Amino acid sequence: MLIRYLLLLSLSLPFFSRADTVTFVTENLRPFNYVEDAHLTGISVELLRLVWQEMGQEPQAIKVQNWEKAYYLLQHRPNMALFLTMRSPRREEMFHWACPITTSDIELIALKSRAITLDTVDSTSNLLFGAMKASVGEQLLLYKGVEYEQIALTEDLEKALRMLKRERVDVIASEPEVITQTAIALGFDEELFESVYRLGELEGCFAFSQGTDPNYLKRFRAALTKVTQTDQYQQLLVKYRM
Repeated sequence: MLIRYLLLLSLSLPFFSRADTVTFVTENLRPFNYVEDAHLTGISVELLRLVWQEMGQEPQAIKVQNWEKAYYLLQHRPNMALFLTMRSPRREEMFHWACPITTSDIELIALKSRAITLDTVDSTSNLLFGAMKASVGEQLLLYKGVEYEQIALTEDLEKALRMLKRERVDVIASEPEVITQTAIALGFDEELFESVYRLGELEGCFAFSQGTDPNYLKRFRAALTKVTQTDQYQQLLVKYRM
């Protein structure tokens, strides 16, 4: 009788995750989150550890996955947080948000030697665009009317940047600070590239999947707000050239 009662009680409770069951996932994308010398670092990683400290929570393992796969799982798997995720109108109702990690421009980057100038971006643009699969850059291009066939999608930004340097695409959609630091990591001269069009400005955030414990979200957001008001956060912005 007791077992039956406990079973009925458990079924009647809302389905939320416990705080210690949230899985944090990130991708390899400088300067936000990246692996260097077998060590996961970046402004969002260091910020997350400060938030955990503020919450009194022990640091935990952070999974590194391909962006497209991680973004897909975030839409279907409960109790998951993906960072750094750009907060866009298209994504607003899909996830729970804790913001900001940073605020960044999403721009079209080209080779300076091409001298590309753009006044508008739409389906009439006679360009081949590069973007990461499932990225906000791809979403903004599609929103502006660029045809899917005009976008060359890649698994990661390093491949997109190599394609741009070899002139296999005309422009790529990304954050300028990401392009700069990825170029340096690849041994490219950062002065080869320039921004030719601004797609928009968005917050970079921690995105939590549906089903995450609202009490945990409240505590996490409060801790994030407190940490981003400290000198430590300002030092992170300087350290990562944000």
